[in-house]
Amino acid sequence: MSHSKDNRHVHAPSPKDHSVSDHCRKYGISPDEERKLRKLLGSHAPLHEIHANHTSKQPKFR
Repeated sequence: MSHSKDNRHVHAPSPKDHSVSDHCRKYGISPDEERKLRKLLGSHAPLHEIHANHTSKQPKFR
């Protein structure tokens, strides 16, 4: 008797973790905000988590 493989299960790899400190340096996020993110997420986190949890910069008016 032959076993068939279930083709309905799709394996989606998890997103790659990024360094929170490097991300904050790259995007000019304040050290206080970086500290908050590292406390919340740890030193490495998926990019979508970092973006979802940091506050956006104030707009620059001309």
